[in-house]
Amino acid sequence: MENKSKGNCVDKFIVKRLDEHIINLLKLRSSIRNRIDIRSSTIDYFNELCYENDFRDISEIRNTANQIIVNCNKFLERISEQYSKLN
Repeated sequence: MENKSKGNCVDKFIVKRLDEHIINLLKLRSSIRNRIDIRSSTIDYFNELCYENDFRDISEIRNTANQIIVNCNKFLERISEQYSKLN
């Protein structure tokens, strides 16, 4: 098991604020990719459950990506403030 207390604030940020989101993104990607045969064989994609699932998963990817952006912005702001205090 990984030692989560190792490293500086960047390492802790990755573990506490990004890992869970990245795992979620990979699961969503896998979910979408697992439906490739359905998308390839469907005649009326936009009236299929596959479309609804793709739409839901892509929306969740967007929401997760937005949360990553928010977390990164907050972290960068925080470490920038700490850096400016040192100078």
